[in-house]
Amino acid sequence: MASTRPTSNDRLGDQLSLRPSGKDVPTAVSMMADSMASMIQRARKDVERVDQRARADLERVDQRARADLERFDQRARADLGRVDQRARADLERLDQRARADHERLKRDQN
Repeated sequence: MASTRPTSNDRLGDQLSLRPSGKDVPTAVSMMADSMASMIQRARKDVERVDQRARADLERVDQRARADLERFDQRARADLGRVDQRARADLERLDQRARADHERLKRDQN
């Protein structure tokens, strides 16, 4: 005699297809997938905002660095100009002393 009674596996499968809330598993999985997709979209938007902020911050840092470098370059050029003037003045004084010493030596030898 063949039994028309379902196997215990079939009954177990039927029992697992429903949650206590009464929703089918595919609906719960679908909701979970939608939720995960939404979280991924928010995360992508967050990453884009962070990336935009980082790029803006980097641009500001770059502009500040360029301005600082320009100021440093101007100061260095001014300092170099002052050093050059002092060196020229020192050379002129040394040349005058050397000429005076040379003239004295010539007079003393005569």
